[in-house]
Amino acid sequence: MHLAARIAVVCCIATLALGGLAGSAAAVDTPANGQFVVELEPNGDANVVFTDEFDLTDPDDRAVFEDARDDPELRAAAAQQFRQEMQFISDEASADLDRELRVGEVTVETTVDGETGIVAYQFRWENLARVDGDRIVLSEPFSTYDSLDRELIVIAPEGGELTSVSPQPERLGEEAATWPGLAQFGETFEVVAVGPDGSADAGTEDALDPVSHSPAKTDTYGGAPAALGVAVFLLASLFIGRER
Repeated sequence: MHLAARIAVVCCIATLALGGLAGSAAAVDTPANGQFVVELEPNGDANVVFTDEFDLTDPDDRAVFEDARDDPELRAAAAQQFRQEMQFISDEASADLDRELRVGEVTVETTVDGETGIVAYQFRWENLARVDGDRIVLSEPFSTYDSLDRELIVIAPEGGELTSVSPQPERLGEEAATWPGLAQFGETFEVVAVGPDGSADAGTEDALDPVSHSPAKTDTYGGAPAALGVAVFLLASLFIGRER
C-alpha cells in the first residue's frame, strides 16, 4: 500500500476507535513507549509535549522514518489529526466543567536516538487546570479515566512548586511528579501547585523543549515521519477505562 494511503487508513481507524473512549476499557497490557509531559502555568494553561518512541533497528523502518521528514503535507496532516483528537478529549471533559479546555496549534518534532525514533507533538492546552485563589489545580481529563497508557510528568509553573499530589507518584519533587504508564488514576487524580509568588497569575507562551522538558522558544520543527500515523492511532487508547 502506498505510504500516503497507509497513513490515511490509520488516521481513519483512530477517529473511529476514539469514539469508544467512554465505552469498554481498552485492552492494554503494557505501557506505551512515550511520555505525556504537562508543564502548568499560573493562569491554568499548560505547555504539553506528547511523545512516542519507535524501534528503528530494522533498516526499512528507519528509512521510512527518516525519508518522511521531507513530506510537509504529511507533517501538516498528522498535526491537524492529533489536534482534533486531543480537542475531542478536551470537549468531553469540558462538558462537566465551568470552563472550556482548548487545544492550541500542534507542532511536531522528530529525532533519532541510536535505534529509537522519537516523535514529539507539542501544543498549548488552554484552561487545563482550575485556578482557585492561589492554587492551580489539575484534575480533568486525567481524573475521568482509570489510567494513562504512558508515563505522565506534571511540572509546576516556572519558579513555583507542587503542594499536593494524588495518587502517590513514582517520583516526586518540589517542582515535578511522575507516574509510570498504566498507573491507576480515576477520581483520586489531582495535582495542586502554586506560582512563583505563591499565587495564580498570567502565564507565558513559552513552549516545552521535548527533550529536556524545560521551557524553550521554538519556531521551527522537524518533519513528521510515517510513524506519526501510528502515534495518532495510539490516541484511541491514550486514556483507559470508562469515562466517569
